[in-house]
Amino acid sequence: MIAIFVYRILNKRVVTIKDRLILIGCLVFTGCATTQKAVDFKTQPLLLDTKVQIKDLRKDETQSAKIQVILLTDQAIRMEVTALFGYAIASIVMTPDKIQYALHTSKKYFEGPFNSRTLFPVFKQNIDPRILWNSVHNRNPASGDLKCKTDEKRWPLSCVNAEGVHVTWLHENAVKRRIDIKNPQFEMIWVFKDQTPLSTPQNETFVLKKPEDYQQIQIK
Repeated sequence: MIAIFVYRILNKRVVTIKDRLILIGCLVFTGCATTQKAVDFKTQPLLLDTKVQIKDLRKDETQSAKIQVILLTDQAIRMEVTALFGYAIASIVMTPDKIQYALHTSKKYFEGPFNSRTLFPVFKQNIDPRILWNSVHNRNPASGDLKCKTDEKRWPLSCVNAEGVHVTWLHENAVKRRIDIKNPQFEMIWVFKDQTPLSTPQNETFVLKKPEDYQQIQIK
């Protein structure tokens, strides 16, 4: 029965986030990979509906995608990146000190610490995952080289560093917002549209395991 569920999901033309969570549960139940530490659900996870547009300023090319985000505040983020017509691009899991992602377009699995080049295979640009982590949390991503300003609500407004990275926010409210990440090579426009509680969280939601036929690459 489990094999039938997995077969049906993998052969769908459009795979929803619900399908992926079912698939993850099947893989965990059948013991396809090693056990990982369980997530402590002190808060209820949130499902965020977002869209992203990435402009390659040098090539004058633009690509768009949908990113469904599951956020467990301060503990983990899961992102399902799909083309606008539902074609799966990548599954990403981030914790405060580690990132894992399966790149479905080339059947590669990446795992390791954050660095500014970590997500190039997904977005075809060097987008720092630490900025994405803080953007999902709607927090100021200030660091040693990234200087930021906030408004009276302490929501982030703008950030800049010496290498020409600019990050700006436009808030409609605490949920709906637009974030622009730009450097001399590209511009990423990330629009957060909606946010709802995830009613049936699973530990497996924030566990990403290498599919059998994917090449494993260690991030250093």
